[in-house]
Amino acid sequence: MFKKSKVLLLGLAALVMASCGDVASKLGGMKTDSPEVFEKAKELAKANFDPSKWKIVSVDWSEGIGKDELTGKVSSIRFYMIDNDGKAWQQSFSAQLGWKAGDLDDTSFAKGDKYKDPKEYPALDLEKTDAAKITKVIEDAKAMIPKGYKFKSLGRFSMNTYDSEAIELVLNVVEEGKETVSNAGQTSIVFYELRYTVDDSGKVTLHE
Repeated sequence: MFKKSKVLLLGLAALVMASCGDVASKLGGMKTDSPEVFEKAKELAKANFDPSKWKIVSVDWSEGIGKDELTGKVSSIRFYMIDNDGKAWQQSFSAQLGWKAGDLDDTSFAKGDKYKDPKEYPALDLEKTDAAKITKVIEDAKAMIPKGYKFKSLGRFSMNTYDSEAIELVLNVVEEGKETVSNAGQTSIVFYELRYTVDDSGKVTLHE
């Protein structure tokens, strides 16, 4: 069964009203399912990670949580890298802070499907990655939304070089006619998370 979640409608309404002003610009003005977010990821990677020192092996981006959930506005872009000593690191860049870099944190990688040691992970060459391929994957996933549900936002997108299903994405959807629920004077949007993976051939699979 798909993961079921709720978000207060009041919080969403407040965000929509504020988006006419400064909040929209702080969020970066990009949607998680747009080609612009991938271009921003390439820009950040080029500006912040010297390929002679860092090997990027994964990138992901997501919308915000809480009041920012279901807006489809990009909240952050995160990179996973391997340094020359084979140590793994991660760093996030926040849209709300004008794409300011967060702390560079050492991390541990779960073993991928293709390689036993992170040192063996190939670099993710974002400059040579086809943005049209990413757009197609997202649109293919939308086309697989079960009947009776409709697209609300792309919650998360990630890609790496070490798994056989190197791309994973989560779409947030609502059930038609049952989008909201009221309790104790509060109204919430009820939404479901659909998780997809994509293999090397570009085949998109919806997981229940």
